Amino acid sequence: MNGNRALLLVHLKWSHVSRRMLSESRLTDFPVSYKPKEIEEKWYGLWEEKGYFNVKNDKNCHYTMILPPPNVTGNLHLGHALTTTVQDILARWLRMKGDSVLWIPGLDHAGIATQAVVEKYLYKTKGIKRHDMTEEEFLSFIWKWNEDKGSAIYRQLRKLGASLDWSKHYFTMSKSHQESVTEAFITLYERNLLYRDKAMINWSPSLCSGISDIEVDHLRVMKRTDIEVPGYKKKVTFGQIVDIAYKLKDSDETIIVSTTRPETICGDVAIAINPNHTLYSRYIGRFVSHPFKNSSIPVIADDSVSLEFGTGAMKVTPAHDVEDYRIAKRHNLEIINVIGEDGKMTEHAGQFQNLPRYIARNEIISELSQKGLLKSTRDHEMIVPVCSRTGDIVEYMLKEQWFLNCKSMAQLAISAVRDKSLKMDPPLYEEAWFSWLNDIKDWCLSRQLIWGHRIPAYRCDYENQSKWLIARSEEEALKLAREKYGNEVEVKQDNDVLDTWFSSALLPSSVWGWPNQTENFKKFYPLSLLVTGQDILFFWAARMTMIGLVLTNKLPFKELLLHGILCDAQGKKMSKSAGNVISPENVINGISLKDLNKQSQESHDSGILSFNELKRTFSINTKTYPNGIPECGADALRFTLSSLNIKNLTNSFNVEQCLSNKFFCNKILQACKYTLRMTNDDYIPIPTELSTLDCWILSRLAHMVKIVNDSLSEKSLHKASSAIKQFLYYEFCDYYIEGTKLGFQSGKSSLILAHQFALITCLEISLRIMAPFTPFLTDELYIKMSQKCPNFSSFQSLMEASYPTFKELQEYENLDLEEQMNTVINSINRIRGLLTNVSKKLNFEVHIVSEEYEMHSKNINVIKAVSKIDNIKLLSSNNYVERKNNLCDNTMPNCLIYLIVEDDAVFEELTCKLEKRKQNVEKKLLKRYSKSTHVE
Repeated sequence: MNGNRALLLVHLKWSHVSRRMLSESRLTDFPVSYKPKEIEEKWYGLWEEKGYFNVKNDKNCHYTMILPPPNVTGNLHLGHALTTTVQDILARWLRMKGDSVLWIPGLDHAGIATQAVVEKYLYKTKGIKRHDMTEEEFLSFIWKWNEDKGSAIYRQLRKLGASLDWSKHYFTMSKSHQESVTEAFITLYERNLLYRDKAMINWSPSLCSGISDIEVDHLRVMKRTDIEVPGYKKKVTFGQIVDIAYKLKDSDETIIVSTTRPETICGDVAIAINPNHTLYSRYIGRFVSHPFKNSSIPVIADDSVSLEFGTGAMKVTPAHDVEDYRIAKRHNLEIINVIGEDGKMTEHAGQFQNLPRYIARNEIISELSQKGLLKSTRDHEMIVPVCSRTGDIVEYMLKEQWFLNCKSMAQLAISAVRDKSLKMDPPLYEEAWFSWLNDIKDWCLSRQLIWGHRIPAYRCDYENQSKWLIARSEEEALKLAREKYGNEVEVKQDNDVLDTWFSSALLPSSVWGWPNQTENFKKFYPLSLLVTGQDILFFWAARMTMIGLVLTNKLPFKELLLHGILCDAQGKKMSKSAGNVISPENVINGISLKDLNKQSQESHDSGILSFNELKRTFSINTKTYPNGIPECGADALRFTLSSLNIKNLTNSFNVEQCLSNKFFCNKILQACKYTLRMTNDDYIPIPTELSTLDCWILSRLAHMVKIVNDSLSEKSLHKASSAIKQFLYYEFCDYYIEGTKLGFQSGKSSLILAHQFALITCLEISLRIMAPFTPFLTDELYIKMSQKCPNFSSFQSLMEASYPTFKELQEYENLDLEEQMNTVINSINRIRGLLTNVSKKLNFEVHIVSEEYEMHSKNINVIKAVSKIDNIKLLSSNNYVERKNNLCDNTMPNCLIYLIVEDDAVFEELTCKLEKRKQNVEKKLLKRYSKSTHVE
C-alpha cells in the first residue's frame, strides 16, 4: 500500500511538471510584456492587402463618411488624431456588425494657411520672398510641398490604424474638384446668390489678402502692452487710447476726441457726436479744422456713437473701421484710404506717406504733441485683431470682392435642424446654429492669393466700360462677351482665388464627382455622418449644409457629430503659439526631451515657429516632459482619446493617462498568457455546472457587451471605453483571474472546467469587443490565441469577425447574483483598505462577520486570493466573540471587517496612524463644507 502511494505521488509530481512545461511551451511566441512597436508595425499592410477597408458592393445600403481633410501645411496634431480615432472606431464597429462602410481620406489645399507657411519656409531657409519668384515657380514649389506633406500625413493616418478606403482619396485642388468648384460658382451666380460689391473685409498686410473671420484671433489687452508685429524691429504698443483736440472753425473752442488708432487721422472725414451728449451736442452742424490738412470736416449727429466711450466724440474714418463705414454710408461722407494693402501709408496720408502704419502712428502722436493738440495718452482695454496665419495685425479694408448672399440658404439649414431632418449631436449646439444662421452675414469669397481655386469670373473691357461675366473658361467668357458687347472686347480672369472654405463646403458632393450624376454620387450621397470640431461648426458644417441643400436639394449629411476642443493636461487649448502642441507620433513612438526640443528647433528653422513660440515650446517641454514622452503605442493613444467625452466643450489630454492605458494593454496580454497556462489544446465545452464566481463574471461580461453596443449606437465612445476597462481591468483581471487561482489548485475537475470555460469565453468576447478601439493589439492576441485555443474562431484579422451582442450572452445575465457578489467585492476592498498600513510579514488575522454569510462562504477562496491574505476567518453575525487588539471597519453594518493584530506595540502604532488619517479626512471635509456654505 505504501509503495503504491509513493508511486502515485511520483506520478502526480511528474504530471504537474509536464503540464506546467506544456503550458509554458504554449507561450513561446508571447513576449514577456506588451511591446507596441513589435505588434503595430506588421498589421496595417495585411488589412490593406486583404481589402478590409473597401466598401461592400453587394450591399444596397452604405454607411458613408469622409475624413475632415487635414491641411497640407504640416504634420497631424492630436486634434486630427481625435477626429480620426472617433471615426475609425465607428467604422470598424459597423463593419463588424455587417454594415457596408465607406470612409474616404483626403487633403485640403488650405489656400491661406499653406501659402503662408510656404512663404515663411522659403524666406527662413532660402532667404527668398514670394515676389522674388514667378507665379509659376511659386506654384511649382507649393505642389512639391503638397506632395511631401500629403505623403507624411497619410503615413501618420496609417500609423494611427485609420481604416480608410485609400482607393478613393481626394485632394481639394484636383481636376475633378476644380470642376465642381467652378460649376458650383456658376450655379450660385445663375440663381442670383452671388454678387460683386465693395465692402469692409478683414485684411492681412503680411499676406496682402483678405482673410475669413475664423483666421482672425481676437487678442484682449487690458493696458499698454507691447506686441511683436511682423516687419517691425521693435514691438508695437497696443492697449492705449489718445485724446486729440479738434479746433472748431472760426472759434477757440475744441472738441476732444478719443481714439485707439491715431495712425488713421489723415482719413478722418467727420466728427460724430451722439445728439444726447450734454457737452458736445451744441456743436453739431459746425466744422472743425483737420490737424494735418488745410481743410475742415463736419461735426455730425449719429445715434450709434457711444456716450461712454472716451469723451463721447468720435472721429469718423470710414475706410478703416466697420462702424465708421456704416456712419459714412448713412451721411454720404467721402471715403479716404490712408493705409495701403502692404500696411504702409498711402498718398492720402500726406507727409506720412510710405511710412509703415505703426511708425506713422508714433510720428503722428509726436506731431500732435508739438501742435499742442495731444491732450492725453492712457491705458485702455481693447481687442486687437490678429491674423492667425502670420501674427500680423488685421486691418479692416474697403475692397471690391465677390460675395455670396447667405440669407435664404441659411433658412434652409435652420429648417433642416428644426424639423430633425439633420440630427445634431449633441443637441446643445442647436440654439447656436439657429442664432448664427438667423444673423448670418454675406460671405466674402475672394482671396488675394496665388494658391487656390481661381474665381471663374472675367472682366470684360469695351468702349471704356467694364463688366463682369461668369464662365467655365476664358474661351467661353470671350464668346459670351462678344455676343453681348461686340467683337471689340477683351476678357481677363479675376486674379483672386476662392476662400478655401468654399471648396471645402462642396466636399460631400464633390468627392463623388458632382455635378456629374455618377454611380458613386447616386449610391453614396448624402453622407451618413460628419464628425468635426465644434469650433468650425459655422465655417464648415453650416456652409456645407447651406450649399448642399441649394446645389443638390438634399442635405449633405444625415447626422452631425461635434467634438470639443482638445486641451493639454492643464486645460489650456493646444496651439503652436501656446507651445503645447503634441504630435501623435511622439506619443506612439516616445521621444526624449532632447529630441523633442530638436523637433521644435527644426520647426523654427523652417519658419513654422516664431522665436517667441520656440521659447514657449522649450519652456513647456521642459516643464511638462522633463523625462521626455514615454512610448505608448497607437492602441493606447486611441483608447485614451476614446475615453474622452468628446461631446464636452473641451477635453484635456494627459500623456500619463495614455501611459496608463499602455499598462492596460499589457494587462490584457498577461490575461491571455494566464488563460493559456490554465488551459490546453482541447476544446472547452459548456460546463454542466458553473461556480458562483464564473456565473458572476459571465453576467458582468453580458452587461459590458450591452453597455458598449448601446454607447457606440449613441456615439458616446467614452462610456463604451469605460465599460470595457471596468470589466477587463478590474472585474476580469483584478477579481476574477485572481479568484480562480485557488480554484485551479483545488484539483476539482468540474471547478477547473468551469473556470476554463469562463476564462476563454470572457477573453474571446472581450478581444472582439475591443477590436475597434485597439485594433493592432486585439488582432495580434486573437490570432495567437486562435492557434492554441479551439474555442477561438480562425480569422486572419478580427475585421472578419462579428461584433459581440447582448443577445448572444443574455442567458448569462444574473442581476440578483451581481448584487450579492457586490457584497463580497465590497468586503475585499474594505480588507485592502484596512491593510494599507500593515506589513504582511506581521502576525494578524482578518475576521469577516457578515449577514451574507453564505455568499461569502461560497467565495472565501476568492476573498483570500484577491486580498492575498490566507488567515481570513468567516463568521456569522451570531458567532463572533470580540478579540483583543481589533480594528473594525463598520462602514457596512450588515458586514463587519475586523483586523486583529497580535503584537500590542504594533497595534498601538497602527491605531495612531489610523487616528491621524481620520483627523486629516475630517479636516478636509470640514474645510470643504465651510467653503460650500460660506456666504459673503
